[in-house]
Amino acid sequence: MTEKMSSCVEMTGVSKSFGHAVDFEAAKGEIHALLGENGAGKTTLMNILSGLYRMDEGRIAVDGREVDIHSPQDAIAVGVGMVHQHVELIGNFTALENILLGREGSRWRLDVEARRGSVEELAANYGLSIPLDEQVKTLPAGIQQKVEILKALYHGADILILDEPTTMLTPHEVDGLFAMPRGG
Repeated sequence: MTEKMSSCVEMTGVSKSFGHAVDFEAAKGEIHALLGENGAGKTTLMNILSGLYRMDEGRIAVDGREVDIHSPQDAIAVGVGMVHQHVELIGNFTALENILLGREGSRWRLDVEARRGSVEELAANYGLSIPLDEQVKTLPAGIQQKVEILKALYHGADILILDEPTTMLTPHEVDGLFAMPRGG
């Protein structure tokens, strides 16, 4: 007896398209906001620039040089870093350990103290006051976001993409975020 089982999930004629061609340009030191309705493609565009999505066509240039960005590692290699709407940190690790992860090898083989000075200097250059030795899960949302920003900068981001940066912040934290210096 061969009965056709009913489908749990069935997708037919599925396609992916993210709107029309977009042109965007920014100069060093500028801050831009992409505005639009939900689903308009703002995050998608930034996910392409940060290497989470691959573009179907078009070109990307950083500092006048055409680049191929196929992954977040490719993006950071050309100086593009992204801080997502919801933080992507490891709660049981300290802020310093989270900042170093991904660039400096694994936590277990990492000489955290040897790199503390460079992280502290970078934080000071950008006016980021972060308790580096606190577990991230104990920090308020605004400080966690600053940890993400410092991590992107430490990993080499010259171009910083903030996806809906104020969503999880208090009004005071929003003021602090936008008061951040723009250069290191």
